[in-house]
Amino acid sequence: MKKLTKITLAILTSFAMISTAVSAGEFTVTGGVKGTYSIKSGDSASGAQNVGKGLGLTNEFSLGASGELDNGMTWNYAQDIDNATVQDDAKLTMSTDYGTIGLFISEGSLSQKYKFDASAYGVGSDTGYGGGTTDNTMQYGTNLSSYNNLQYHLPSGLLPSNGTFKIGYSPNGTAVANASGNAGGAASTISKVTEMAVTFAPTDAIYVGTSYFKRDETGTTGQGQESGSIVTKFTQGPFSIGLGHTRVASAIMDKRLEYIQGYNNGAASIGYAVNDDLSVSYTRENSIKQIRNKSNINPVSSNEKMEMDTIQAAYTMGGMTISVSNKSVNNDSYEKNKDTKETLLAFAMAF
Repeated sequence: MKKLTKITLAILTSFAMISTAVSAGEFTVTGGVKGTYSIKSGDSASGAQNVGKGLGLTNEFSLGASGELDNGMTWNYAQDIDNATVQDDAKLTMSTDYGTIGLFISEGSLSQKYKFDASAYGVGSDTGYGGGTTDNTMQYGTNLSSYNNLQYHLPSGLLPSNGTFKIGYSPNGTAVANASGNAGGAASTISKVTEMAVTFAPTDAIYVGTSYFKRDETGTTGQGQESGSIVTKFTQGPFSIGLGHTRVASAIMDKRLEYIQGYNNGAASIGYAVNDDLSVSYTRENSIKQIRNKSNINPVSSNEKMEMDTIQAAYTMGGMTISVSNKSVNNDSYEKNKDTKETLLAFAMAF
């Protein structure tokens, strides 16, 4: 805790320096727009059904600024504006000889949980339909980016094999996406949130990453929410293959006879770049929901497993990318004999 307090003080001091010694910097505007058409159908013990078809259009603008202090330190700022023209996902970072420090508003995930992915379009469980809703979606745990937070990143070159170390801390677990410069605190059952990540890239072809997340909150009777991931990815020429494993410990808030103890996830992804424009991929994800029952003298555990297979292709023409994703979910929502299929067509324009 003392180390986190020192880091916090260093970050606040550095931002005070920015306000008094910043030179004029560059300003940029980037963004993109994406249109989607999805077809989803289901099959369960009660029979097959057409879940529905949907059209969607989303856009996001990112405003960026950067500059340099009188002492040579550099700073970077970014602010996103989404569909409803709402400001969110903001960050202000400063690079020093002692590392990078930053203030992140609804931004700054350090999780490695999806770094295994070699998909042509996006992670199956995080793109389009993710399997069920709330606790029934495929669970990989929460990210630090869900909370307003402070971060410190170790300088590059200190760890072997191009290693990096990053740590983030949210003092009260609030998540106000458009918090102003004078925003006050808010009452929360979450006392603090921490997340850290260590990565290595010994060669251009090999990547290894691990991350750990912990959330402390009032009302837990057995365990707070924790999650950890370890991933590796190998890229050689047009081929990419990745493996990932994530464990999630659910927060136990009461003494119910039956509760969710956590989730155990595994994933494998392979991608192939046919040429500079066309890429294809296949990804399998599985998640085991661990349920605990204390109704008997001897506690009983049961597991429900959900599997997701995703096949994708993406074709790029200048600033436009056309993507197709076909997904099959077995034991959808962690329910036996409930299967769902989704086909997703997306057109994305970058500018």
